[in-house]
Parts: sequence; C-alpha cells; structure tokens
Amino acid sequence: MIIYKKTGKCIWCGKTEPEVSFKTAPHILPRKLGGCEIGLDVCDDCNHFFGTAEKNKPNIDLVFKEIFGSFRFFSDNLNEHSYEKYSSVYFNYLHSKQCIKIKSLFCSSIITRQFKRALYNVFFQKYHFVTGNANNPMFDMVRDFARYNIGSPLVFYSFNNLKLTPGQEEMNNPHLPITNEIIDDMMKYGVFAFFFMGEIFYLEIFPDVFQIKGMDFLQKQAQRFLVSVKGNERIFEFTDVMQLDFFMMRFRD
Repeated sequence: MIIYKKTGKCIWCGKTEPEVSFKTAPHILPRKLGGCEIGLDVCDDCNHFFGTAEKNKPNIDLVFKEIFGSFRFFSDNLNEHSYEKYSSVYFNYLHSKQCIKIKSLFCSSIITRQFKRALYNVFFQKYHFVTGNANNPMFDMVRDFARYNIGSPLVFYSFNNLKLTPGQEEMNNPHLPITNEIIDDMMKYGVFAFFFMGEIFYLEIFPDVFQIKGMDFLQKQAQRFLVSVKGNERIFEFTDVMQLDFFMMRFRD
C-alpha cells in the first residue's frame, strides 16, 4: 500500500497517525483537468474535504476545474463541433447561437470565494511538494482560508488583451510551476505568483509583508507581463469571478 506522506503531519489539520491516515492520493490539480502530480502529507479527511461539497457550497476542486477548464476550452479555435467536447456543471455553450448560457445553480459570490480557496489549495500542496515546509506556522493564514473558510486574503489577476497561450502539452498535462525565484519573491514581497495555463494570479501569503512591499512587486510584474494593446491591461484585485473573462469574450468578434 502506498502511503502519501513525507513528514507524517497533515499540512492542513496538523494531525498525525493514528488519528488520521494518508492512504488516498492527494492530486495537486484536479484529475478532471489533467492533473497528474500527487501531493504529500494531506490526510484522507482533508483530501476528501477538498473534493466534497460543503453546505450550500460546491466543492473546491470542482470550481477550480470549471474555471480553468473554461479558460482552456475558450482559448482554442472554436468550430461547429466544439460544443461536443465541452462539459460543464455551470455553463452551456451553444455554438449555433454563438452564446454561453450560465445555469441557474451558478452563484457568483459563492463561486468567487470557492475559486480563491481553490487557488490557495493548489499553491499550498505544490509548495509542500517542492519544499516540504508547509507545516510551518507562518502559513496559518493559508490553512485558515483554504481549509476552514476563515479570513479573506487578497487575490489579484493579470488582465491582458494578448493571450499568452502555453504549448499543447502543457495544456493537456498542466502543472503549477514553483521555482526558487518565485519562492524568493514570495518571502520578500509576501505574494505568490500563480502562473497556470497562460493565466497569472497573485496570492497574498504574508499580509504584513505584502502591506509594506506587495504593491511594489505587482507594479514590477505589470511592467514585465502586461502588453499594451487597448490600454485597459492591468493587474487588479478581483471581487467577482466573472471579472476574469474565462470565456475569453475579449478575443471574439
């Protein structure tokens, strides 16, 4: 039997065996999105939590899959048969009418918060996979928000009018990059740069540090990654997931 642990202490709840077990593979990215990387030190209870709906809330993995699945699908060249490949809990794509219908069970405020929690979940699992350091108390804010829905850390989005599309291999087998440079920037500025499927998000990780240096970092990132086309390119804190234009409407006639 494979046991998915390294430190033996769950990065989310802090529990160890025999109080909890580590027998279920914790996918860092949802399998339905193509995620293959397996995390470590996520107990079976916490692993189950992220894939299970809470009271009046959709499960966190599902929301991540829905938003990035739409980013990926609508970034492609669509034709009259594309709708056959699109499957969504929240949206219907009607190519013949050139429209997207949002289903009634989609609640923007709930989806927005669950999506932000999903970003932190993926970040934290990948960070621990790379460093083995997620049990550090300095990440208590991340744990509180993603696992227990406590707090409201800042999340920013980089909006461009040019699509920075990754290669097909990366789109089919996605992963979240974490390099020494990204980690160093996180420790220095209090913010994690979340590069995924050609999209860039910025997660507040250490609020005290971010309050002092975070905006300077975002300004540098804007100079580095934003390409002036229409003049509305910017990095902004989003309060509604619909602000992200994950249907890529800005690229449609």
